[in-house]
Amino acid sequence: MLGILVASAAVAEDASPESPFLDELPVVLSMTRMPQRIDDAPGAVTLFTREDIERLGYRRLPQLLRLVPGMNMMSDTGHSPALFYHGLGTLNPNRMLVLIDGRSVYSPYLYGYVDWDALPVTMAEIERIEVVRGSNAATYGSNAVAGVVNIVTRTGSDGPAASVSVTGGNDGLSDASARFRRNFGPLSMSLSAQTMGDDGFRQRYDSSRLNASTLRVDLALNNSDELSLMAGQSSGSRGVGYPFGVSGNIDNANGFRSVRSDNWFAHLRFRRLLATDNEWSINLYQNEDRGQEEWFGDPNPRLGTPPGTYPLLPIDYNRRATRRSLDFQHQFVPAEDWRIAWGMEYRQDTLVSDRMFYVTGRESQVLGRISANVEWRPSETWTFNLGNMIERFQSSSPLMSPRAFATFHLNPAHAFKLGFSRAYRQPALIEERGDSRFIDTRLPLPGGRIRRTNVGTPGLDPERLDSTELGYVAQFSHSTLDIRLFHEKYDHLIIETEYDARPTWPFAGRTYTEGPGATISGIEYQYKWRGPDRDIWWTHALVHIGAVHPCEAGQTCYQSTVPGSSWSLTWLERFPANWSVAATLFGVSAANFLNGSEKVDDYRTLDARITKAFVSGGMRWEVFLAATGIGPRYETFNDNRGRIPLNEVTRQTMLGLKGVWF
Repeated sequence: MLGILVASAAVAEDASPESPFLDELPVVLSMTRMPQRIDDAPGAVTLFTREDIERLGYRRLPQLLRLVPGMNMMSDTGHSPALFYHGLGTLNPNRMLVLIDGRSVYSPYLYGYVDWDALPVTMAEIERIEVVRGSNAATYGSNAVAGVVNIVTRTGSDGPAASVSVTGGNDGLSDASARFRRNFGPLSMSLSAQTMGDDGFRQRYDSSRLNASTLRVDLALNNSDELSLMAGQSSGSRGVGYPFGVSGNIDNANGFRSVRSDNWFAHLRFRRLLATDNEWSINLYQNEDRGQEEWFGDPNPRLGTPPGTYPLLPIDYNRRATRRSLDFQHQFVPAEDWRIAWGMEYRQDTLVSDRMFYVTGRESQVLGRISANVEWRPSETWTFNLGNMIERFQSSSPLMSPRAFATFHLNPAHAFKLGFSRAYRQPALIEERGDSRFIDTRLPLPGGRIRRTNVGTPGLDPERLDSTELGYVAQFSHSTLDIRLFHEKYDHLIIETEYDARPTWPFAGRTYTEGPGATISGIEYQYKWRGPDRDIWWTHALVHIGAVHPCEAGQTCYQSTVPGSSWSLTWLERFPANWSVAATLFGVSAANFLNGSEKVDDYRTLDARITKAFVSGGMRWEVFLAATGIGPRYETFNDNRGRIPLNEVTRQTMLGLKGVWF
């Protein structure tokens, strides 16, 4: 770091505080809800612009987000990837908040994590993605413990008049998308739709077809008032199960089945601009997540009896999760060098599931919160950020999530940050109140045979994270460097363990308890060089988990639940005659993830895309050839258990055509 500072001293010498040199630094909104240059924001942020998203050309958001330093992706199927930041890697990560236009999209049913494939958003409508690397509970509260992914969509007046694309590839890959927009004076509208499908991993029963469509309407009521309506839906079907013919396979005792998801949302926002530095907004939204999952399962798969000894038991995991939210946000300048953003929110989550709540069939939770963030710039050298979130969940005591950051500008091109934050994660409804039972009265036992597979623990304390970080942001003539050193301490970690009430219940299940906590520390950095026709990006994270409790049988173990090292190298190039190339090489070290995964070996993999653009018939066209997973076969999750690899990531090769009308 010192070498970089010395080498750049000559560049920074001529940069006065009023120099436009720093104007090239990105401005982000996700850290405090106020627009801030990335060197003044109280934490580290990775930004993907619309141009970045189009040039990289990924089909799915998790593929793109692997380029965030410290972000890891794992999946035991070709669909439904799990994305987590830093450690505690699991198939249902619930410590990172995902927002679409400020609307929280994590599912109350899915233990508080995000079903990325079921999000009602299309790649064509995304304007930018801001990823907060680290806790941001001071602004967004519970579930923003380990980071925030904020997806910002285009307004109805942004982008080309129309665009369409079709893609085909190996293993049943077939995608199509379209976006149309029109302006009618002060009214603008856009409509987006996409469908994606493929056969998944070759050793799994996991083909999928996923569809999404969205509508956005923006109306300028006058010079100061704006009304926006965003609505959309997603639906899809995904296969679950292992292939026939796998020797000794008992994992398919529940049988092959298709999981159907149907989600929709409606989001209404009113915004009033009182002055250049004074505005407020009201947001009202509702999300609904429906799932249909029914099959016939073997009631006694592990007693050594031949298949068919007992009649199959009808099982359903159908559910409906609903979230309603009303919030108010206000930002203003009370005095010179001061800015304040504050807000309030009332939210209700309701989850209906006869299987997950055997006694009640329905559970709900109400949340009220108020937050404030203050920025003070007493001089060109110093910026201070203070924030706090006070939130209260139903039947729980209020929680406070404070944050304090100081930024020292060595000069206009180099800044150091030091900060502390505290964050909480409220237990998910299923972790606290779940009661999943299977009862078969046809079996010759008193009362039938009962199996409890998931048992909640009432009164669990919220998880707490105390985080300290040191950051450095530098701007050079054509490049930026962002370094983050961090130390994170988790207390009251909610861990999954075995529930064994035999002989009352004949089978053991899973439940949740409070663990002794863990510490995560390390360094991560991202370097981006941008030229007229060439971009080079380099990201790297070195992460260590310590203070791990001894592993006992049936308990969750934290050790090695994150790769110790992960990196990516991206090359983007424009060539003459409208040719362009995008290529990213990933490297991930070995890890032992949760949810029963055995050790996942380290791997290297390459994604590449070549594009030819041309103009014909008044349209701009692009033909592209892309491939992902180039190189040796690898897994991101390992439940092979001595058998053939079941979760090898499929190498996808695809050819596509895109047309744009302006």
